[in-house]
Amino acid sequence: MVCRYLLLAAIFTGLAYAQTTKSGETDDQKSMEIARKLVGQQHAWDEAAAAGTAKLIFKEKSRKKTEQGTLITYDIFTTGLPADRHYTLMTWPLNRTIAPVRGGITLTPEGRLECAGKTPADCTPAKPGDDPIIDIALPFAQGESRRFALISDDQKSKALATVVAFPITGKDAGCSLDALLGTPDADVVLVTGSGFPPNTGVPMSSDSAGEVATGVWKVNAKGELASMILPAVRGKTSGDTTITVKAPTCAPKITFHWGKGSYHVE
Repeated sequence: MVCRYLLLAAIFTGLAYAQTTKSGETDDQKSMEIARKLVGQQHAWDEAAAAGTAKLIFKEKSRKKTEQGTLITYDIFTTGLPADRHYTLMTWPLNRTIAPVRGGITLTPEGRLECAGKTPADCTPAKPGDDPIIDIALPFAQGESRRFALISDDQKSKALATVVAFPITGKDAGCSLDALLGTPDADVVLVTGSGFPPNTGVPMSSDSAGEVATGVWKVNAKGELASMILPAVRGKTSGDTTITVKAPTCAPKITFHWGKGSYHVE
């Protein structure tokens, strides 16, 4: 079968982080286990970012076309974090482990990140005379999220953010669907939606490289839905998947490409 679905409500119970694969598991079971891990981690990250009182905000500053794709520069701001501490900026790329970007960061009175270079614990600009204010330039693929955390050295304060420069979005009559890559080649995709009738089930259909699947997705009390998708089709190395959700008053649709070599920055 193509396009396997699991509602997130069933995924996150005890599976927010990695589970080891067991001997004797089939390839499909292993794929589902990996998918549970990836989607669970993304969900936990976004939930923590939304629930936290401190915020990490990326504001687009410029876009520049390069031979490697569009390079987007962001100014970074914070709210709700103590200004008397040092911080490390961390990143969590697709399908990789979290890693530090820069440590020794302090905050300006306006909440911007800087390398002040005033004490031995402070980071310093790359070159003497450079602006101490930190910005960051990044490339993105369609539907790619880049996740960041700013964490104090004493581990007591943190703020999280997810940045998506080229969202895969479908909207219709107040309803919307979004697709977020779980892996670079879209082996796993997280689909979320909003604006649907609360506490209902909405029919969905997918066409993945010619194979069609149907089902019903559960909508929560806020009118939101979420599901993970493994779009691969046996016998094919790549293809396009189109997903449509039909509610009584709307029918948003999204399409994304998946498979070997499908990842490319815009």
